Amino acid sequence: MKIGIDARVISKYPGLGRACLNLLRELPKTSTSHEFVIYTYPNQLFPDKDDLHFLRNTAQFRLVQLNFPVLSLRTLIWLGKIIERERFDLFHSPFQVTTIFPPCPLVVTVHDMMDLAYPDAFSHHPFPIRQGLEMYFKFAVPKSILQSKKIIVPSHSVKEDILKYFSIPDDKIKVILEGVDPVFGLVSDGETILHIRKKYRLPEKYIFYLGSIKPYKNLNGILEAYSKLLKIDVRNREYKMVIAGLKHFNYLDLNKISLHLGIVDQLVNIGYIPDEELSVIYSSSTLFIFPSLYEGFGLPPLEAMACGTPVISSNTSSLVEVVGDAGILVNPRDTDQLASEMHHLIHNINLREELIRRGFERVKKFRWEKTALSTLHVYENVARSCDTKRS
Repeated sequence: MKIGIDARVISKYPGLGRACLNLLRELPKTSTSHEFVIYTYPNQLFPDKDDLHFLRNTAQFRLVQLNFPVLSLRTLIWLGKIIERERFDLFHSPFQVTTIFPPCPLVVTVHDMMDLAYPDAFSHHPFPIRQGLEMYFKFAVPKSILQSKKIIVPSHSVKEDILKYFSIPDDKIKVILEGVDPVFGLVSDGETILHIRKKYRLPEKYIFYLGSIKPYKNLNGILEAYSKLLKIDVRNREYKMVIAGLKHFNYLDLNKISLHLGIVDQLVNIGYIPDEELSVIYSSSTLFIFPSLYEGFGLPPLEAMACGTPVISSNTSSLVEVVGDAGILVNPRDTDQLASEMHHLIHNINLREELIRRGFERVKKFRWEKTALSTLHVYENVARSCDTKRS
């Protein structure tokens, strides 16, 4: 079977890109009889980084670079013509936007329904860009969902969202859990920890948040809850707030917000961190918070658990499925509750140790090799079904 995969999300989207990258790392281990053509785009986040170097000497995989990004009119119109030349048995788009003229059976991964389930998804963009994105997704996402032979989603929450907005058969959607990158694990080496602490000027005790600072990530709520935490008990000032993640053009003015809340001397913004160093920062933190308003899956809570860090997250969307009973779940809009739970977790050693133990057990459920094998089964079932209909 000849399969095409659009891997251009790796070049621009940290979360979606990581998911696609890990899928491609595992696929060669699960499939020896199929041929794959992987479509790429130059890395916009890190131009010198060769994300797919591990596939370059793999006989089954051929890399083809396209000169246009995922979110473009050329994806909608011309991508179909490009993949038609390959005569694929199946084409997989690991993003909810793809060609509107698929020349072969189409599998689409829908990571979230942000544009419909979260109305303010694009509110942080300037008006012309916001309007363009809203129109683009309003047209393109339904096309992808309705034209696909199978839809892969990372959680039951996303499946429910799709069924809420589209009249399609329940069995058209396959839930395949994502995994935890094996790079994440508990780091206990003192010299390594000391080196990273010095490099990023990390405090000895800190609460950690990792992610973008788009509105749905709820950074305003995090900072407000943290300011309330400091007022609960003077001892809590020993725990600074460390924020990491890529800065977008629309990122919040953290200094302005922290000045308003009176926490400017407590906030440490360290920006982008490579994965191999991120494990150290997770492992060294007292607790990890991830109170998003909406997530299609949410990898950071699992990464934190893999590094032996207790987690506080949201009781909304997919995070209930991801975190389960291995973390504390709060109403992300209730900053008083978030502050109270942070205080409780900081000062309750027994609770922290119990959540760490549960976290290590929890992450065992989320393995990329299992994700890749389930995805391959989807490919084979879709191709078999289409062959049967043609005959």
